[in-house]
Parts: sequence; C-alpha cells; structure tokens
Amino acid sequence: MKFISFASSSKGNSALISYKNTNVLVDCGISKKKIVECLSQYNLTLDDIDCIFITHQHIDHISGLQGILKDNDIKIVSQRETLKYIANFLDEKGIKLNLNNFKIVSPINILNDNSYMTVGNIKFYPLKGCHDVPSLYYKFVLGDTVVAILTDMGKYNEYNLRTLDDVQYLMLECNYDNEMLMGNSYPPFLKQRILGEGGHLSNINCSEIIMKIANDNLKEVYLSHISDDSNSEEYAYEFVTNYLQENYMGNNKLPNIKVSKRLNITEIFNDDI
Repeated sequence: MKFISFASSSKGNSALISYKNTNVLVDCGISKKKIVECLSQYNLTLDDIDCIFITHQHIDHISGLQGILKDNDIKIVSQRETLKYIANFLDEKGIKLNLNNFKIVSPINILNDNSYMTVGNIKFYPLKGCHDVPSLYYKFVLGDTVVAILTDMGKYNEYNLRTLDDVQYLMLECNYDNEMLMGNSYPPFLKQRILGEGGHLSNINCSEIIMKIANDNLKEVYLSHISDDSNSEEYAYEFVTNYLQENYMGNNKLPNIKVSKRLNITEIFNDDI
C-alpha cells in the first residue's frame, strides 16, 4: 500500500496511490520522464498504472499526458468537461486517443456505503471542487485506510468538510499567505483570481479546514500546492502549526502536520518498505 506525492506545486502535480496490485496516478502535471523516474523508485513502470485520475484541466495537472498517452494506453478518469478539454488539447498535439479509455465520472453529492466507485482493488469517490474551471477532488479507500487529495480550491463549504470526516491521510492545499500575495509582483487580475472563489486556499483557509475536520480518524495532513511566490514550505508549516496551537478548541488530538515537497517525492506512506 502506497500514497506518494511525486510533485505538488504550480509547476506540476502528480501522486501515486497503490493497493493490492492496483496502481493509479492522481494528476499528471509533470513530464513523462520524471514520472517514469519516480515510478522506478518503487519498482513500477507505466505499464503497471491502471488509470490516471485528473482533477481539472489546468496545465500543471495534465501536461504530462502528452508524453505518456503518445506511447501508453492508459485509462483517464475525470468529469465530462475535463475529458473533452484533454481530448482537444492532445488532438492539437497530434495525439489521437482511444476514447474508450475515457471514464466519465460525476461528483457524488451524498456519500454512503454504496456511493463509491472502483478501479481494481481501490474504491474511490469523485467529489465536487470549487475552482475557475470544472474540478474534482478524490477520496480513496485502501482497505481500512482512507486518503484524499484536495487542492486548487477557491473556497470550502460544509459539503467539503463532510466528505473528509473519515480521512486518515490528507493532501490539503496551503497555497498562499495573504500578505505575501498582495506584496508580490503578480498583476492585479492574477491576485484577484487567486483570492477569489475560483482560486486557491490560503494558509488561513487550510488551517480552518484542519481545525474543523480534526477527529480521531485524521492522522496526518500534508500541506500541498504551496506557492513559490506567495508562500514557502517553511512559512506554511510554521503558520499552520502556530494557528492550530493558538486557536484549536476541540477535544480531539490534532493531526501531524507535514509538507508535500513542491518538486520532489514525498512519501506519505509506503507500507511495502
């Protein structure tokens, strides 16, 4: 059983989830070469990948598909609008896809014991995100272990919080610090996009979510998709841990806070070591 982040930033995102010989990637926003190199560290190749889950159409989540799908026949899972965009994107690159390898999913509104879907031995839930393009986030059930990846969200609501109440290991966006964002060199329209409902989660947003979902299930939260220009890995970690210590009033033990590396592998867990 594995949950590995290969990269998590505006320069590219991809993660590996494995369970009982079922291997999937979540997003493919780094190069084929880098994905192959990362997989090789776990004795895997692209031939071992059962499917690629795509959260949304932005280039830092799909750029690697161009190299991978040129030579590899792998199923792509996402919602209809995203798959349509990917088909057009790859068609412009001269890559013709087998559309039978597109699996269309829709976000689940009400979670129950029967609402999950499956790929091989992995159960999953496609869940509704909030970004400036159609977006999903995913929750995966690996036996008794529940993991989720939630990034690229401009706001959160009670639905999002409910979907995370049984998660044990969570990659959660912690994109920007408000003061750093307002003081950097981004043009005004880009700052407003990041701050808006279709943008990204701030250090404060991330901290609030952790406080609201803290329970006996939640073991570790990995701060993810940290901005190069409006945050830093060190500052995000310091901000979130201090915020939680100063403001959390619940009775549950807070989860361990860790950081997903922007451009390098982060092992969330690897039970096969």
